[in-house]
Amino acid sequence: MAFRVELTGSTLRIELDGWDRLANFRRVVEIDRSTIAKAAVAPRGEVESYIDHRQLGIGTHAGERYPGRRRVGTHLGRGVLGKQFWATARGASELPLLVLDLVDHEFARAVLAVSDPEVIAALVGPDS
Repeated sequence: MAFRVELTGSTLRIELDGWDRLANFRRVVEIDRSTIAKAAVAPRGEVESYIDHRQLGIGTHAGERYPGRRRVGTHLGRGVLGKQFWATARGASELPLLVLDLVDHEFARAVLAVSDPEVIAALVGPDS
């Protein structure tokens, strides 16, 4: 995988490497706990169907037409006003993903594949 998700203190840090770093023109995305309005876990198929395309327009990423693809970077879609940051490997539609709704951040939503999404959601959620 060319991305790594770490929780350090009150910051969730997503580090991009290799092709992902080059294609997204960025190395790191940091999300402070204070910007997380909601942390939830949802099946991949549920949130992926709302993706229309990548913000940069490189490749075809319509979630409804091309489910289960590896998605790393900024995406635009229906149901979320603003940009979404995705960091997920290939996977089945049942795969649980961490979904963070953000305020006062560059992104309106972050969707991440992490080893234990329920635990991370409980750690970074606004209620914790």
